[in-house]
Amino acid sequence: MLAVLCDDRAADRELLADFCARYGKENRLPITTLAFENAGALLQSREARGADVLFLDIYMEGALGVDAARILRSKGFRGAIVFTTTSREHYADGFEVEAIHYLLKPVAWDTFCEAMRRVHDRSAAQARSVRVTAGHAEVDVDVSGLCYIEVYGHKTILHTGKGEVTVNQSLAALEEALGGDPFLRCYRCFIVNMDFVERVTDDAFLMKDGREIPLSRDGRAAIKNRYLSYVFKRMEG
Repeated sequence: MLAVLCDDRAADRELLADFCARYGKENRLPITTLAFENAGALLQSREARGADVLFLDIYMEGALGVDAARILRSKGFRGAIVFTTTSREHYADGFEVEAIHYLLKPVAWDTFCEAMRRVHDRSAAQARSVRVTAGHAEVDVDVSGLCYIEVYGHKTILHTGKGEVTVNQSLAALEEALGGDPFLRCYRCFIVNMDFVERVTDDAFLMKDGREIPLSRDGRAAIKNRYLSYVFKRMEG
């Protein structure tokens, strides 16, 4: 595992590095740490883009950590993000960049361990795949890259980060195979991955690829509530 630490205070970087070493030893998990003292150095590093987890200070001289997180996500960074902070002022910004936890300084060992548990849970979820039939072939589709599913005409189309896959299964069968969160049936011909929702409007989900997915008129309030509940659950654990 590669853990990247970005904080402008040396003492805070050292504490996180010590916690990583201790956690790795206690859990027999090899952890390599890579530390940066500012967001600029972090953003210039190619190695950091392959991190499994990024511990990112929100308040750093010269730039906010949330701004650095936005830039990294826009460049395709898919690692877990954990904010370290002295305040929850920017808590809501974490939704946008899919932060999995906030650690209040001074960071305590038990809250650090909770953050690492979430990193493992996230990795396990991303490793899932669903088997579908495309034409005459069976294909395993990476669930973490599945943005949304639509029925168009008589075709069921999976929209993934790598392109589209037309499959033989019905939407109902796929809904059952996916097994709930983060997947949500929001319309009779759409299932969305809530991790790929940019924001929700009065009558649609705006996806991160710019597509607007309509919300069913019947049950619209329940759909929105389930999405908001999922977002808060992701943040709170």
